[in-house]
Amino acid sequence: MKEITGTTRIFPVIGWPVEQVKAPTLFNAYFKRHGLDARVIPFKIEPERYCEAVRMFMKTENVGGIFVSIPHKPMTLDAVEQATLRARVAGACNAVYRDAEGVVWGDLIDGEGFIRALARTAADRPLVWNKTRALVVGTGGVGCAIVASLAAQGVAEISVFDTNRAGAEALLARVEAAYPATRVRFAQPDASGVDLLVNCTPLGMHQGDPMPFALEGVSAEAIVADCGMKIEMSQLLVQAQAKGCRIQKGKEMLIEQAPLYLELFGWPGVAADDFRHLEAL
Repeated sequence: MKEITGTTRIFPVIGWPVEQVKAPTLFNAYFKRHGLDARVIPFKIEPERYCEAVRMFMKTENVGGIFVSIPHKPMTLDAVEQATLRARVAGACNAVYRDAEGVVWGDLIDGEGFIRALARTAADRPLVWNKTRALVVGTGGVGCAIVASLAAQGVAEISVFDTNRAGAEALLARVEAAYPATRVRFAQPDASGVDLLVNCTPLGMHQGDPMPFALEGVSAEAIVADCGMKIEMSQLLVQAQAKGCRIQKGKEMLIEQAPLYLELFGWPGVAADDFRHLEAL
């Protein structure tokens, strides 16, 4: 890989902590494979200084954009000049970039990555969005992004559950205002009659974890997705597959959103398969 020089485009990934982030390994492997003079570099910045850091980085000529990690995604809305609709509805951003006029934008692309992964998962029997009932458990950054993106697709109904009921209901109010055609409700998880079930909690990543939700009554026609990436097959996915359901692994969302980052950062037209076979995964 080339040395970092004055011509290298730098892409900070900011978190607190930042040791767990996967973006440097994944994207630097891509840059190396394609001979691009670019580098993703992690920065550990405390929340109190985060907005100041974003504004400083985005005034730096050789910074091409920012990857945003936990816990900074919600406060990014205050750090940028404009935010996309999906970011405003979800209440968070995970990408910061400049448009052609130099305006600093925030976007949230987890949900779009999930939708693209879902198109691959359901390729043999695509979901009919305006007839689809979805259940999303967990309304952290990823859960909010997925709920917002499902509503943008015109899903018929979304049931949401989180132990933080106030935060979940605030999300649902934003979704209802932006996408009135989608019915949204806070409800205890129930797999019966649901076409798409999504776990956005960390439950099930370790032996002995409680299940994020029960699969009693789930249809074999349903799709069960787990957004966790610590292990490839969570307990939820193992049980869902045993019931004949189609499943979606967490890393699929990561793979599908990688080209979205590059498009925002100035490299349009990159295929997800360019990341699917990287050794970093």
